Amino acid sequence: MIRLNNIGLAFGSKTILDNVSLHIRRNDRIGLIGPNGTGKSTLFKLICKLIEPCEGNIIFAKDTSTGYLPQEGFVFKKTTIFEEASSAFDDILHIKSQIDKIHTQLEDASLQGEDHLLLLDDYAHLQHQLEVINGSKVEAETGKVLKGMGFKESDFEKSISTFSGGWQMRVALSRLLLQEPNLLLLDEPTNHLDIDSILWLEEYLKEFNGSLIIISHDRAFLDRNITRVWELENGRINEYYGNYSFYEAEKENRIGLQTARYINQQKKIKEVERFIERFRAKNTKASQVQSRILMLEKMEKEELPENTTEAVKFKFRTSKQSGINVLDVKNISHKYDGNLIFHDICLSIERGERVALVGQNGSGKSTLLRIIAGLEQPHSGTIKTGHNVLYDYFAQEHAEKLNSNNTLLQEIESVAPFHMIPHIRRILGAFLFSGDDVFKPVSVLSGGEKSRLSLAKMLLKPTNFLIMDEPTNHIDIATKKILKNALLDYDGSLLIVSHDRNFLDGLVSKVYELRNGNIHVHLGSFGDFLEKKAANLHIETLESNMNNSSIKPEEAGLQKQQYLLKKEQNARKRKLTKELQNVEEKTSLLETQKKELDRTLLDTSLYSDKEKSIEINRQYKVVTQELNSLYNKWEIIHAELESVSDN
Repeated sequence: MIRLNNIGLAFGSKTILDNVSLHIRRNDRIGLIGPNGTGKSTLFKLICKLIEPCEGNIIFAKDTSTGYLPQEGFVFKKTTIFEEASSAFDDILHIKSQIDKIHTQLEDASLQGEDHLLLLDDYAHLQHQLEVINGSKVEAETGKVLKGMGFKESDFEKSISTFSGGWQMRVALSRLLLQEPNLLLLDEPTNHLDIDSILWLEEYLKEFNGSLIIISHDRAFLDRNITRVWELENGRINEYYGNYSFYEAEKENRIGLQTARYINQQKKIKEVERFIERFRAKNTKASQVQSRILMLEKMEKEELPENTTEAVKFKFRTSKQSGINVLDVKNISHKYDGNLIFHDICLSIERGERVALVGQNGSGKSTLLRIIAGLEQPHSGTIKTGHNVLYDYFAQEHAEKLNSNNTLLQEIESVAPFHMIPHIRRILGAFLFSGDDVFKPVSVLSGGEKSRLSLAKMLLKPTNFLIMDEPTNHIDIATKKILKNALLDYDGSLLIVSHDRNFLDGLVSKVYELRNGNIHVHLGSFGDFLEKKAANLHIETLESNMNNSSIKPEEAGLQKQQYLLKKEQNARKRKLTKELQNVEEKTSLLETQKKELDRTLLDTSLYSDKEKSIEINRQYKVVTQELNSLYNKWEIIHAELESVSDN
């Protein structure tokens, strides 16, 4: 489809691509990853012919059509949201305008004879063209995609200029999806999408009949949408066949092998150097010494992988323990410009709880956090924090709170207590600011770097309750992992707004969903919550298809029943699998205990102590009985699991 041959690209002294050769095949699903600033977006611009390479060439198949979604800099030709999105069907809209024009002309009674017949002929020809290209799909498809992106039907005729940059990105993405190119290039498509829209986009991309290349820091999104990884590192592309999770495991394996090769080579080099040093002065060994010197000179040196450096870790400072009740929100209501955002919101957080607050963009999540943090006052209701609660708040607009005239070091020092001054460089290092980086002015930092700096400042304040609004925006996957581990180690309570599914999964144990002005609580893991959302989305799609008469009502009903049954079976399968794992873990522990007791019973000295002998025999009997019970339980669960799997 597209072939890149020996591509070289540099900006000044900085090499972006160094002799890169790639092949994009039909129906490829590729994730382009690498640290910020390595040139991922630049590679997209090369593929889209927006820039030219310094070396090499790019060959395109004749039928190649590309669709590119940049991170920013969207260009709109139309006024309203619907007009812009539907401009993807310009060919259909052009034919329709011609038909309308002819229809107006035919209404003229003065038009007679051959002219009238010619117009009728043109009219019939255009109508046939419209049928061939399915001209009736414009309204339905445009509406479907816009709703999937989170727009309400009442938004369709609104001016694009009245929407924020995040929502404008959704318009651009909607237009792009409707164009149906055979190669989609998506640069951070989930940055401004809520969870509902991300789930919808994933379902849409599943049905996309073309090639796909994605730049994303959303691990879950990558795992669900790619089958190949391009890792851009030091101007080269390393290729991995699998999703992001496979890449991560495979890279760790490659690093292990490379490290082993490096260690073995270094060992060999030292041995050769010792030989040279020992026999350099001996004439009888001159030829052997010389051959070893030449061998070292010709040896292709292995390099120690960068990832072998010690993993970065940090820990949020905690103050004294709070009371059991950390936060109690009762009957909170709020309005903007007379419009009710949410009403009668009630939620609570207890000591040690990690809670996610999710909802569609514009539902009021950030506003609710600001109210809880005391930065806004609700129109009604009460907020009560518990005994000894000390909180800190990470806002989406964190960059505005940074002093752009300060260096990174000065910015940290401005909030650091005296006793933390000696630790400032270490804290900055934990957030990937090392060496001379700490002397950079804040003004030159990227969005991701400003996020990391703001998080670093939070470390310096002792708290027992963190309130965080989209802390993972603009930071890469590696930094997200560091932050997640820090929050898992945090001894206090957490209330967090995020659309990053992988980040929230395993971190929170309760989910509050803000929907239609009300709060809905889900007790359980974020994975369980997502599964429920995905199921509801699937059912809604089936019902929408039925309403649009795309399938017969009875077929849609059957599909819905089959899906619900399958969902129930999968849930049962997961439960049984978990039970089986628990039984196996308990069995393993008891088998170890039994082996130890066996060794004790074989020791003849035991029987000189009658009481100890009786106690050991009693323990042995109890362990044996418990093991037999677990063996029976394992067989029952395993049989049931096989039965569920076969259905």
